[in-house]
Amino acid sequence: MPTHPPVPTAGETMPILPLIAPDGGQSTLSEAQGGRRSVVLFMRASDCPICVAHGRTILRMQAAGELGDAGAIFVTPGGSAEATSARRRLGSGAAVFASGDHHADIGLGRFLTIQHSGTFVLDEHGRVLDAVTSTLPTGAFSKARALAALAS
Repeated sequence: MPTHPPVPTAGETMPILPLIAPDGGQSTLSEAQGGRRSVVLFMRASDCPICVAHGRTILRMQAAGELGDAGAIFVTPGGSAEATSARRRLGSGAAVFASGDHHADIGLGRFLTIQHSGTFVLDEHGRVLDAVTSTLPTGAFSKARALAALAS
């Protein structure tokens, strides 16, 4: 069984994570953040209904001003096709990317066939303010924790 690095925790800086845009363009998580605080949802799969529901909640929070000046970023495993699929499910304005197989680079590996997922609240420098991760997607997001991390 492959070993993965541990999940970054509060106070640690996210590692450089390559991302793939729906159009196939390459960037990094830091570039996607654009120097601002962000709520980043690492989805289990582009078509995971629970991940999509979490994503829609985050987008509603953003639209309501609950995230303040923080951005919302969504990352699915796979390539540009998966990023396109996730964007279609979340809405055309969502900042959606794919990580290839790089979810594992931040400790989100697989258990049997289940891809781990999670939500990270990052400051403008990519430092983790809060991390909620889970093998099952139902436990991969907490609105209360995201809001508390952004308020700190």
